[in-house]
Amino acid sequence: MKRKKAVLFFLLFLMLLLSSCQSINRNSINTELPKFTILFSFDDGPNVRDNTTARLLDVLKKYEIRAYFTLLGENAEAHPELVRRIYNEGHIIVNHGYSGKLVHKMGKEEFYNNLVKGEASISAALGKELNQRLYRPHGSFYKSKHEKIWRGAAYTMIPANIRVYDALLSAADYNKAFRQLIKKAERQGGGIIMLHDGRDSHFRMEREMAKNPQGTYNRSWIPDFVEEIIITLLSKGFVLKIPEY
Repeated sequence: MKRKKAVLFFLLFLMLLLSSCQSINRNSINTELPKFTILFSFDDGPNVRDNTTARLLDVLKKYEIRAYFTLLGENAEAHPELVRRIYNEGHIIVNHGYSGKLVHKMGKEEFYNNLVKGEASISAALGKELNQRLYRPHGSFYKSKHEKIWRGAAYTMIPANIRVYDALLSAADYNKAFRQLIKKAERQGGGIIMLHDGRDSHFRMEREMAKNPQGTYNRSWIPDFVEEIIITLLSKGFVLKIPEY
């Protein structure tokens, strides 16, 4: 009963957001990918808990797949060694802002500062300036005032159109999420998959994991999930493309 109420509350929350915000996965966003082509993207990392991001990188390396890693500045500061590994293994780093605060809750000045600080923290962890300005808003929903700011700063937004809202799921939802993701990929004929190897800032993750070790902040199931997705998509004839930036 509690779970049903939580789902209903989330759906109501989404409806209210959609009435006033834009989303990164609206149908109007053109991913400009050939049919049956897939890109992977991973948000809110890097995450050292249960070696989640490291194990995910091992999976991607095994299948020679490159992905977008959408990093929070706070997490990049905490785990610079993983930021460097992501970059050195050929993945594309995307600025996800600095903090885990949802973008649609930010005013213009706060948003701009969060964007700039996110880039600075990722660059510091990497040891070099990001040579491409790519961005994805934390929480996926944003307002026109935010878009004007990131476009004015010469950022390109990285969308996603294959999502199962895994940040709200746990390992107990593995099979359901797997079926939904494959079904969406087939129905849409490809696109950009969004998954989460982390969730919010590492501060909040540790706090929430202490309360509920097997809850939705536990991302340890994601690497195995991704490997099964890769195997299945390849068997269905999808091309797993390397991002071009």
